[in-house]
Amino acid sequence: MPGSGKTTHARARLASARRVVFFDPSDDYGDDGERFDAADLADSDVLTGTVVRVVVVPGDDVAVDFAATVAACRAAGAAGGLVLCADEVGDYSAKCADVLTRLHRNGHHDGVASVLVSQCAVDIPKTCRRTATRVSSLLQTASADLDALETEYGADFRERVQRWRPGDPPAVWTLPTLYPSRKE
Repeated sequence: MPGSGKTTHARARLASARRVVFFDPSDDYGDDGERFDAADLADSDVLTGTVVRVVVVPGDDVAVDFAATVAACRAAGAAGGLVLCADEVGDYSAKCADVLTRLHRNGHHDGVASVLVSQCAVDIPKTCRRTATRVSSLLQTASADLDALETEYGADFRERVQRWRPGDPPAVWTLPTLYPSRKE
């Protein structure tokens, strides 16, 4: 939901990342890195540095700029892994569902980890929700969003999201196979 702190949370989670690109339709990450147009990113060597902090504010065709940003990040993966933080996914997920899904499912093969940020759970493509390894949620009130979270992450996660209030830490779900419980 607007004003719940999702961008602040994403910014804090990525503060220590050495190589990160923020795709920023709302121009909220202006102080987090050097600004680039998506078209210029591919022609620049900025993504090959040891420390990368880049902000891409798309132009009128957000879908085209997002696809160009993903392609530039994938091409730069050989220089070392990087994180692509895609903010306001709901603004372009309908036109970019295939690009988002390929990035989220297979970007790690090219050294690109993805962080998808949205006000609404259902704005994240279903395959991306299914293949997530860690999910942080703040305020969700729509039943479709809560149902989607429960379907993928369980009733306990849904309940924690419903109980969330401003000032609380995010409700977090982590893929159980990443941290399996120990048998004693």
